[in-house]
Amino acid sequence: MPRDATPRPGPPPRRLGQVPWSHNDSDGLSVVALPSVPPSDDSMIRAALVRGARSSRTIQELDRALNRELWQIGYVARIQHDPGTPLVLVEISTGG
Repeated sequence: MPRDATPRPGPPPRRLGQVPWSHNDSDGLSVVALPSVPPSDDSMIRAALVRGARSSRTIQELDRALNRELWQIGYVARIQHDPGTPLVLVEISTGG
């Protein structure tokens, strides 16, 4: 790369849509996948998120349940929750 060239940023995270979850004053999970996650896995990831969300009532339970479900298919979740916002942000990335 030439010295004066600026590195180009990688592709942005991809929105996977919202998953229902109405606990801890939340209206649901807002899910994004990092560029390393292939779009062909979106339906498997969504199914894992729905299973994990159904089995949890607190943020801590949600974190454990989502990561347990996603780990089985090679992914991990990073959860961000700001009590002042109605959505819980879930970022999906590869497990390795």
